[in-house]
Amino acid sequence: MKDRLVDRLPFARIVTVLAVAFGVALGLCGLNLALSTGGVFRNAGQVGSSILVGSGMIEIAVMVLSGFGLVLTVVVWVVASAVSQAGGNGSEPQRLFEDEKDEDKKS
Repeated sequence: MKDRLVDRLPFARIVTVLAVAFGVALGLCGLNLALSTGGVFRNAGQVGSSILVGSGMIEIAVMVLSGFGLVLTVVVWVVASAVSQAGGNGSEPQRLFEDEKDEDKKS
């Protein structure tokens, strides 16, 4: 029997990894801004500022890609859940709570 897409793909893990990547990049971007305006590299010349600009571009790219991935993953997750619920077992009643008697009969 075919498993549902929601059950096959680890959407929660994907969202967690993308959210962590977004948060780390956002934190590094803020740290980069604080270091560049705080005077730490003020006397270091162009070397320090060019390193900060290069790393800043990487951080922004990671934030954009992980943000886009988060949005795309959540949209796919919602659509896959809706489609799998709509195409469920129509003749089988949905039971929210299992009775103890039913569990004894199954074993």
